[in-house]
Amino acid sequence: MKKKSFLIILGFWILFSSCEEEVTLDFDNEPKLCLNCILNPDSVVSAKLTLSHRLDNSGKFETVDNGNLTLYEGNELFGIFEPQGNGRYLINKRPVEGKTYKIIAEAGSYNTISATTILPDFPVVEYSKEIIGHASYDSTLDVYNLNVQLKDKPGKDNYWIYENNVVSGVKYGGGGREINTLFIDDFNKEIDTEVKYGFTLFLGVRLSDEGYDGQSMDFVISDFIEATEYRYTEAVHFLNADEHYDKYIKTSILNRIKETSDLPFFEPVQMYSNIQNGYGIFGSCAITSVKL
Repeated sequence: MKKKSFLIILGFWILFSSCEEEVTLDFDNEPKLCLNCILNPDSVVSAKLTLSHRLDNSGKFETVDNGNLTLYEGNELFGIFEPQGNGRYLINKRPVEGKTYKIIAEAGSYNTISATTILPDFPVVEYSKEIIGHASYDSTLDVYNLNVQLKDKPGKDNYWIYENNVVSGVKYGGGGREINTLFIDDFNKEIDTEVKYGFTLFLGVRLSDEGYDGQSMDFVISDFIEATEYRYTEAVHFLNADEHYDKYIKTSILNRIKETSDLPFFEPVQMYSNIQNGYGIFGSCAITSVKL
């Protein structure tokens, strides 16, 4: 992947190296409202409202505490956000999967912003454990695979898999381990000959139901080690994201790949936003967790 990116950049350099042009960036753009809100049927609704800042400003974003934020479910009022301070707002209600939601935010003289999302259904997951051996450092500990059946429903779904582990009482969460299946979106695939399948998936595991819509997506998540008092995998989480949150996660990872590449320079990836007249993300997801 890195080699491919290098060749693309090299090609553009050769193409334009013979014509130089001074480029002046416009740093005087007026700030706009920036909204971040992800709906989840397991949680009450929270949002954060800030102001965008100029390209040459790398400081903290200014929070907006005088905003008026309203959420609609279909054509009906779902709730009015209560300010919590530091740019945070709350509706003490939980949204419902399958419903359409629209958020509207306004503050002072700034342009009113809005966005819409359809909250996805919970992923339907069946699984079984299969013992495949013992830990190399302790023969008393079993190593097992998690055999998963993800029962996809008709319609486009965007799945992400992550897990959380506990080490000496401290919880850690993040992208799931490598999975070798046809359902993988390999946009973040990096070759590594020293790992099980010869590649890693940088910062996340994304599965697509394209070509498998409405079918059972069967795959294996391998090499879990039996829990001990000091270290264990607590749960594997299957997240179904709406189209907006899915694109936001994906562009976030793509941008991080560019930032951590070995290239001396890179072109940042444009972060996805679905906010009308502003910036940020209004999306939704539903999560099914498998406790181990």
